[in-house]
Amino acid sequence: MCGITGIYHHLSGRSVDAATIDRMCAQIVHRGPDDQGTHVADSLGIGMRRLSIIDLDTGSQPIFNEDRTVVTVFNGELYNFQELRADLLARGHTFATQGDTEVIVHLYEEYGVDFVTQLNGMFAIAVWDAREERLVLVRDRLGQKPLYYAETADGLVFGSELKCLLQVDEVGTDIDRQAVFHYFSLGYIPHPWTIYEQVRQLDPGGRLIVDRSGVRLDRYWTLDTHVDATLVYEETAERLRDLLLDAVRLRMISDVPLGAFLSGGVDSSIIVSLMAQVSSQPVKTFHIDFAHEEYSERVYARAVAEKFDTDHHELVVEPSAIEVLDELVGFFDEPFGDSSAIPTYYVSKLTRQHVTVALAGDGGDESFGGYERYQRILDRRQLAGPLRSTLGGVGGLIHRVLPRSAPGRRYFRSLGMPQHAFFMVATAEAEARDLLSREFLEPLGNFSTFAALRRPMEAADCGDALTPYSAFDLHYYLPDDILTKVDRMSMAHSLELRAPLLDYRVVELAAKMPASWKIRGGTTKWILKDLFADSLPEKVTAQRKWGFALPIEHWLRGELRGVLEDALADSTVVDSGIFNMAEARALAEEHFAGVRDRTSQLWNYLFFTRWLQQHSRRPVATA
Repeated sequence: MCGITGIYHHLSGRSVDAATIDRMCAQIVHRGPDDQGTHVADSLGIGMRRLSIIDLDTGSQPIFNEDRTVVTVFNGELYNFQELRADLLARGHTFATQGDTEVIVHLYEEYGVDFVTQLNGMFAIAVWDAREERLVLVRDRLGQKPLYYAETADGLVFGSELKCLLQVDEVGTDIDRQAVFHYFSLGYIPHPWTIYEQVRQLDPGGRLIVDRSGVRLDRYWTLDTHVDATLVYEETAERLRDLLLDAVRLRMISDVPLGAFLSGGVDSSIIVSLMAQVSSQPVKTFHIDFAHEEYSERVYARAVAEKFDTDHHELVVEPSAIEVLDELVGFFDEPFGDSSAIPTYYVSKLTRQHVTVALAGDGGDESFGGYERYQRILDRRQLAGPLRSTLGGVGGLIHRVLPRSAPGRRYFRSLGMPQHAFFMVATAEAEARDLLSREFLEPLGNFSTFAALRRPMEAADCGDALTPYSAFDLHYYLPDDILTKVDRMSMAHSLELRAPLLDYRVVELAAKMPASWKIRGGTTKWILKDLFADSLPEKVTAQRKWGFALPIEHWLRGELRGVLEDALADSTVVDSGIFNMAEARALAEEHFAGVRDRTSQLWNYLFFTRWLQQHSRRPVATA
């Protein structure tokens, strides 16, 4: 696990300054505290920070091919590298190391820019081909590892985190208005946007090629979301079990201590059960709770730990909301509204005290219908379109005449919305327009988050009731919220996190399953619960009304109230011209008074303003 950086002055041909590559690497020491490596040659410079996991002695990067015409830096893990290495040896390639990185340069020799299709793993990779003067950047299929890039007058700059790119003077920091609008509509910034106009994220499953002909972007992988009507449940369930076991086995290859997150939910419990099946030693498991008992999942985690006799570690935390907020702002580099980053931060911190690698259950909700909002959208589907339109007209009228603090006002506002729009943004897009200032919104015109991001949902609209919504989450919510959170919070503690449920073979198989295998009779993740019913404690597989939650609502009325009030009066925030400050203050007053729960909007606002206040190169929105 590492962080990577680089510069290619393909336009100007200007030599890259080695000191700049060093500064870029210095920004991501937390991603790779064990080692640094760079390669600078004329107009090309690449660098990396390494967290040693496999091949501890000879796995340093950059790594070259035999004649040093191809070189790579790489962030992530290739789980099938042993199989690939054996094949490449049989083809006559010579290896100088025992790790997974060297596989990349030899695969490139065999397959060119299509080398990435051979990989099963999580990765952000840069390959430099000196003969062709070609730079290739690729990102893993589901977007587990980040990769940012910016085009400048000289060429291309890239890195694992935004803070790397900001070490290059030519990279501008003007705020992207569209990204801000997306953030307040979704709670995160979706790819390819970032908070900066000039910087973009490489798409999951994306490839960027820079050579004499310029810069080209494409996708080497797109998930097939069409349900396969020929699948037989019993056969598919057994195939799923085999794939999950293999995915866990591959992710347990490590030369350093390894454990697992254990929240007590179905996904992490399944991973622990399979690890126990593979491992000859007790699995190390890690669980955190907050001091508020109503938010505890401890009883479920303990049941799994006892069932599989794990080496279990628990921590009850009472975090300082102010301190953890500032920590989060520093690691995310841009506004990020998912407050579940807080427990992820703490469980990563606990886990890293004992191991360097951990397995987690991320990906199960998106692939197997685990979110409560999936059930809601299926229930809403029972309302016929014409009836919903009629109710929407009435609801719109009711919304306009109700006081803004009246309960149910959002509900009436959403009644007439089409299914896809309701699922993606519900009333949040309209609320974003209320919160942002007229002056800030004016250059955006009719820009809409729903219109900008609807294509994956519509492309997956194959008649299955659930597929469009899981397709949207797999395309945007998973990489840009869940996996961004997991990557930043684990890397904050130099912990490598691996997710067997995100093995692309598992995701591809799940995408072919009908909705009835995933949600049945009000039970979410039905096939997983059915498949592992005999393996897990009954209380774990039973349907719950809620999962792990945070006391953010109380924090905003208590410990964070003063911070929020400061953010409503701060001159940097007010003078930015981004917000309708009257609306922001009204939201806060409603929340403080307990009239309405405005947690989501206020947390998003607070994180954004904290970022705006603290960012070392504070940007200013420009027309």
